[in-house]
This record gives sequence, structure tokens and C-alpha cells, in this order.
Amino acid sequence: MDPRPSDAAAGDLVTNGLSFSYGDVRAVEDVSVTVPAGTVTALLGPSGCGKTTLLRLIAGLERPDEGAIHTGGETLSTPDRVTPPEKRRIGMVFQEGALFPHLSVAENVSFGLPRGPERERDVEQALELVGLAGMGKRSPTSLSGGQRQRVALARALAPGPDVLLLDEPFANLDPALRVELRTEVASLLRALGITSVFVTHDQEEAFVMGAQVIVMRDGRVLQSAPPSELYSRPANRWVATFVGEANVVSGQGSAEAAETIVGSVPLVEAGPKTCEVLLRPEHLALDAGESWEVEELEFYGHDTLYVLKGEHGEKLMVRASGAPRFVNGDRTSVRYDGPPTVAFEA
Repeated sequence: MDPRPSDAAAGDLVTNGLSFSYGDVRAVEDVSVTVPAGTVTALLGPSGCGKTTLLRLIAGLERPDEGAIHTGGETLSTPDRVTPPEKRRIGMVFQEGALFPHLSVAENVSFGLPRGPERERDVEQALELVGLAGMGKRSPTSLSGGQRQRVALARALAPGPDVLLLDEPFANLDPALRVELRTEVASLLRALGITSVFVTHDQEEAFVMGAQVIVMRDGRVLQSAPPSELYSRPANRWVATFVGEANVVSGQGSAEAAETIVGSVPLVEAGPKTCEVLLRPEHLALDAGESWEVEELEFYGHDTLYVLKGEHGEKLMVRASGAPRFVNGDRTSVRYDGPPTVAFEA
């Protein structure tokens, strides 16, 4: 019998207890996630954490050792049966685009489309969606890196897939173009309402792209949540430091607050008696004082990042809006000036 999660909507993409190994190496371990229909989920984690393997399993390029994959009320993969990739109605965009250099842009986009009177129209519509209208006769070799990735996206969209998988599609682009393209693609995917999984190792990119972010490490899912919740209420210390700048300091927890080196800090829920408390740099405020010394500062135009050194060698990062109010060597005090935060077992 092949059970499906009873609370999943019919159009959701669901993995249920999914595991997979390359030989003796466990690449994916007991992964159960739900990608809500019509939304974008970002799959975030360091290199080698299993996120690309999970994408390959969803695409049908690998057979799971355990577990199952479902979408649209259909079971796509189990250890005993795998629906071939070409029958899954799943589009995929790779990091390098994987275009055929000897084919035109239009021929690349039409690759895999059934022949018929609507083929040319489908290609033109796909190119228009990605901002490449009228460029069908161009060669991929004449395009910029960003344009080539747009072609790859158009090719994935042209067949009208139910699910779209994107494996770090902007990784090889320069930073400015990467920011521009990810914003455009995020808007496009939301407008089209295609159930999508976007793989990245970049926290900022994950937060921009995903309505939901799934954090992976060593083949396992550590947390799945909307970006704001992931940032403000990470599941553990590792997630806290991976998804953004973080100070994690020792504390003494109670029902509503923890006592720390910056004073009393409010908690979202009761903390352990001996705990580690998350202090985001933007939730700390600087005043003139004696307890901390400005060791480094970085001015970014819209804000300033200070690195402070305490009397016993402790380090803190503080992010303040605007131009620097203090310079290297200045003595300061630090207080918490943010919302309730989380505390972890020490």
C-alpha cells in the first residue's frame, strides 16, 4: 500500500519519508516535505547537503531507496516504481542552462514539444514570458549569460508543466545580473502560479524566491517555514547562523526573558535555565559607554555594521541604520532593542 499524507491538497507536491544513497553515502534521509500548489518553495542548504539530489528524485532522474513522491493526486516515485521524467509534466532549469549550441533559440525552446500547428505559438509565448520576444532566430552562443538562462526557463515553461524545478539557475551570473534576474523570475513564477522548487545555497536568494524555505543539512530537513519565521524563529543554532547574521550568546532563561551580556532579552517562549540566545545584529542598539570597544566597522550607505569587543574578549555584531555614529576605538554600551527572540539548549 502507498499512503499519501491526508492533509495535502490535490495539487501539492509531496515527498513522504524519502531516502536515497549513492553507494554507502546517504544523500537524502527521511525527507517529508510539502510544496503547496501554485507556490514557490526555496530549498536552501550548503553544498553537499542533498538539495540537488532531492531535486533529481522529484524529477525522476533517481529512484528512491525509501519513501514516495506524489503530485496532483498521482504517485510519481516509490522504490518499486518510477514514472519516467518525460511523463511527469515537470520542467527543469539547470545551473548551466544546458542549451544546444547548434540549435537556434526557438529550436531550443521547442525541443521536446509535440509537432503541430500550436508549436510555434507556444514557443513565441514562452519567449515573450521571459522577455525574449523576437529573438527566436538567434544562436545561444550570441546571447549573454542572463539571456541564455532565460532561454532555458522558456524551454522549461513551453510544455506547460505542472511543476517547475530550478537548480541554482543564477549561480554563474555576475552579482548585479543575478539580483535583477531572480527578481524577474520570482515575479513571473508567482504570476503564472506554477508549483516550483528553487534550489540555492544563498540565504538572500532563498528569501526573495520562496514563499516557503526548506533548510537542509547532511541530507535531512532541519526546518520548513516562511522566510520571516525562519529568520525570527530558527529551529536551532545552526539554522540561526546559516540564514543570516547572528550573535548567539550565553544566557539564563526564564518564562518570558533571558539574562545576557546585553541585559534582559524578551523570549517568544520560555527558555532553558542555561541557554544560548539569538541576537540579530539589527536588534541591538549602541549608546556611549565603557563595556564594549568598536573593533571594526563597515559602512554600506544605508546602514553600518559594527564589530564590538567586550571586556573579556567577547564579540558582537551590531547593525545600525545610516552613517557611522562611532569610529574604531570608541567605547560603547549595547542594549537589546528588538522583538522577542529564541533561546536554544546550551
